[in-house]
Amino acid sequence: MFATKVVRSPEMVNKVLQSFYAAGGYDALVLPKLSIVNSETGRVQAKFQVEKQHLNRLQSVHGGLLATAVDIGGSLALASHGLFATGVSTDINISYISGAKEGQTITLDARCDKLGKTLAFTSIDLTADGRLVATGRHTKFVAQAYSHPENELGRKKSH
Repeated sequence: MFATKVVRSPEMVNKVLQSFYAAGGYDALVLPKLSIVNSETGRVQAKFQVEKQHLNRLQSVHGGLLATAVDIGGSLALASHGLFATGVSTDINISYISGAKEGQTITLDARCDKLGKTLAFTSIDLTADGRLVATGRHTKFVAQAYSHPENELGRKKSH
């Protein structure tokens, strides 16, 4: 059985996002200006502006960038539950609905649908100007993530 402490999800979500950037890897390279708009347990809203480097050859937002946003969004939704270690991806999918152009702001609405002992399931909607751009699902293996010392969510033995 899992028990939660009082979770300051906005702080944890920002801490996790900053750790992605501090690692200096792919996330920092492609989405360094992603900003958190709102965070509550189980849900995170964030945004970024589409820039020249985010475009494909047709001058629309690149699908790979949107897939990265789904990946990051799913991780942040888990962070909102108090997990600093957000697990590893086991499955990610995305459906592309419409495009977005340079200068438009894309908003992520990331939700944790289920946080279990082994797997976590998230859903992410990406919108621009009130129009759905893409929707995705992200499944993560979290069993080992529960033991990270920086987590605010801990495992307790059931009685």
